[in-house]
Amino acid sequence: MNNKQDNKKIEKLLGIVARLRAPDGCPWDREQTHETLKPYLVEETYEALEAIDHKNYKGLCEELGDILLHVVFHANLAQEEGHFNFDDVVASANNKMIHRHPHVFSDARADTVDDVWRHWEKIKGEEKKAKKEVGSVLENVPKALPSLYRADKLQRRAARIGFDWDNIAGAWEKVYEELQELKEVYEGDDKEKISEEIGDLLFSIVNISRKLNLDAEEALRGSIDKFMKRFHYIEEQTTAKGKDLQKMPLEEMDRLWREGKAKLASEQGS
Repeated sequence: MNNKQDNKKIEKLLGIVARLRAPDGCPWDREQTHETLKPYLVEETYEALEAIDHKNYKGLCEELGDILLHVVFHANLAQEEGHFNFDDVVASANNKMIHRHPHVFSDARADTVDDVWRHWEKIKGEEKKAKKEVGSVLENVPKALPSLYRADKLQRRAARIGFDWDNIAGAWEKVYEELQELKEVYEGDDKEKISEEIGDLLFSIVNISRKLNLDAEEALRGSIDKFMKRFHYIEEQTTAKGKDLQKMPLEEMDRLWREGKAKLASEQGS
């Protein structure tokens, strides 16, 4: 790796963004703010996740470049406003990683992942005290995260200070309890209560996923992809037979669904 060449590439990107934001630059780029760019940053992040899911490393390289562009753009906006610049962003990341990994950059010991997390939480607590911040250990989990991701992250934080089931059996009992509570209210007219119980059930299922060291969000994404493939099979077969899907009886759609399920399972196993 040539550090000088890499630095020049970063400098070039910084220059490109500055040029786009200049008075005689791009009208669209000059109108952007931190707020207007939020949906694009989210979109680029999910496109990167999709590239990872498909092991599309060329695409992942491109998407990470797009995310880096957003980092530079936000830093440029902040510099224009007199808040911070790109160098400050890099320095912050460097300092944080060194400070939060004393087992790598200092003489602390961390032989297991649990040891690492204990160090991490202790250091974050010390940082909060130094900043004279008072608040819950659950703070700083972004509300904008997908709900399953956020539930998992909140549960993991609570578990690190001992608020957790001793084993998965307790988590399973909670799922059954929430399912029963949902059954008791679902036929009623209180939509708010039904929504609450559905939320509680989903939250408890995330707990099961966490206890199994699985990612509930990724599990759901996989099920969504599977549903789309099976439904696409129904559409293909319906078109091939010259039929109208909207007029097809549910029994026939279900037969095609099971047929598609078996076909896709066979292809995956081959």
